[in-house]
Amino acid sequence: MLIRKIIKTSALAVAVSGAVMGAASAETLRVCADPDNLPFSKMEGPDKGLYVELAEKVAARMGSQVEYVWWLTYNQRKAFRNTIMQDGCDAYFALPADTDYRVRGVNKTQSFLKLSYALVSPKGTQIEGLNDLKNKRVGVVFGTPTHILLASREGFQYSNYRQHDEVFAALNKGEVDVALVWGPLAGYENIQTQQNRWQVTSVSGEGLEGQVAVGVPKAKVELQARIDKALAELKPEITALAIKYGFPADKPVALTVAGAQPQHLAAASGASAASLPSKGGFIKTAGKAESWTVAQAEPDLAYGKTTFNNTCSHCHGSNGFSPISERDLRRLKSRYKENWQESALQIIQNGRNDMGMPAWKETFKENEIKSIIAFLATIQK
Repeated sequence: MLIRKIIKTSALAVAVSGAVMGAASAETLRVCADPDNLPFSKMEGPDKGLYVELAEKVAARMGSQVEYVWWLTYNQRKAFRNTIMQDGCDAYFALPADTDYRVRGVNKTQSFLKLSYALVSPKGTQIEGLNDLKNKRVGVVFGTPTHILLASREGFQYSNYRQHDEVFAALNKGEVDVALVWGPLAGYENIQTQQNRWQVTSVSGEGLEGQVAVGVPKAKVELQARIDKALAELKPEITALAIKYGFPADKPVALTVAGAQPQHLAAASGASAASLPSKGGFIKTAGKAESWTVAQAEPDLAYGKTTFNNTCSHCHGSNGFSPISERDLRRLKSRYKENWQESALQIIQNGRNDMGMPAWKETFKENEIKSIIAFLATIQK
């Protein structure tokens, strides 16, 4: 579902406008937010979400009223292009605070909140590190960093699910002992539907945690300073909001282990490539040849694009567009020159353990990887 119109909402009135937005008055703070992204934001319903409630508190500190510009952020780059990068709003709640995450024409305030993945377990469970999970059945969402973490190491028993609610269903049925899922969703789900049944503990580790900040157009330096000041003054209120929405805020469990050896995703899960689920459904491999050359068969471009966005976009961005330069796959040709496709094939097949990328040769057949590379060829700069 795509929102093709931007819906603006104020505290006093509701109005629907087209995609072209005019300038707001000085007393109005125009805030970009996702209309359906609890526990962060929600256009309708009793729970507004942490970012929406915080935006209202920031505006109140500044003596302003809030006007919301709602846009789905599943494709974050598209949301940027149609909102803040067109002067469609004054503040974007929220962006990764990491300096490697850049948005053209946008500066970021100080970070105001730490987010992380979380360990969901029965209350009283004592887990002090990654090795303590080796005797547990672990539930993960397919393609997430926690899935990759367990899949790239030996000795872990885990099950893949497509959605967080499926992981909680597995916990309730006793199909898994613990879960490693996105902390804000886990905490909110635990409060809303699980009667606070589970112990939700934040975790730390490479790719498992980060800070968030508010994005502000570069030209609005004074506004950025005012928001920074408000955020600093609102630290107790931000903590209270995190507690309200169930975000884990305890001492994190460090998920690192020395000397762990990587292994392949399909082997780790005991599943075939045809049955591994993704965010958008299932990866289908039936009906494709074992191997091919250009002379034998053409790569399936549509399959490559779909598979990439279902499997690889979490780290490399939708359609390979990542704001982190080393993950931006539009520059493969400039990095590896004429042999970039051969290099990409080897990297995808064998992984890059030093960069946290697992090997995929046991999950995808060579012709399927070449279909992904055929898609990547369409986005090279």
